[in-house]
Amino acid sequence: MKKTHKKSWVERKMTNPLFRKSVLDELEKLAIAEQLVQLRHAAGLSQEQLAKKIGTTKSAVSRYENAEYDRYEIQTLRKIVAACRGRLRIIIEPNAIHAH
Repeated sequence: MKKTHKKSWVERKMTNPLFRKSVLDELEKLAIAEQLVQLRHAAGLSQEQLAKKIGTTKSAVSRYENAEYDRYEIQTLRKIVAACRGRLRIIIEPNAIHAH
């Protein structure tokens, strides 16, 4: 007998385009913040040390590492990444579902 897969609440909600976009937007912000924290840790820097290196405040670094933040500036990201001896790559690609 074949088992049927009952969709979870999340799977059902993800079929709603507005809900799906909201979730994906939040995941994107979380991914950026997490990558910045990991990069800083890998460089062995505190938020205060990083702030001094890039000429800003500890609170500004903290904002960039907060998953709720969504006003990233490429110039600032470049400074952070350079100070942590990392590499910045931004990938923009079409959504496979909507690609022609």
